[in-house]
Amino acid sequence: MRYTVIVGCGKIGRELALQLSKTENVVMVDKNSRALNSLGDDFNGKKIWADALDMNTLDVAGIKDANTVFLLTGNDNLNLVVGKVIKRKYGIKKVSLLVNDDIKRKIFQEVGLTIINRTNLMVGVLKKGSA
Repeated sequence: MRYTVIVGCGKIGRELALQLSKTENVVMVDKNSRALNSLGDDFNGKKIWADALDMNTLDVAGIKDANTVFLLTGNDNLNLVVGKVIKRKYGIKKVSLLVNDDIKRKIFQEVGLTIINRTNLMVGVLKKGSA
C-alpha cells in the first residue's frame, strides 16, 4: 500500500489528506493542533503535531518509507528547505511542494522538485477553457 506524508494542513493539505486516506496510508504533519483537528473523523491516517523543520519529526512521520511527500505549508522557504532535505537525505523521488511566489517557483524548479503554483494552475485551466 502507498505511503504518503503531507506537511501543511491548510485547505489543500486537508482535502488531499482526506481523499488519499481512503485508499492509502497517510501521515499529516502540522504545527497547528487546530488545523490537525479540522481533519475530523473522516481522516483515516496518522496526525503529527510538530514542526517539519525538526528532523526528528520527519523520522516519526516515517519519511524514509514514504512513496510521496507533499509540502503544502503557506511558507515557500520552509517548503523548499524541507523538500531539499527529504530529496537528498532520504532519497524520496516524488516530492511536490506548494510555491506561491512566481520568482521562487522558477528557482525551485531548478532544484529538481515538483512545483505546484496556484497561479500557473489557474492560468492553464482558464487557457484550456478559452480554446
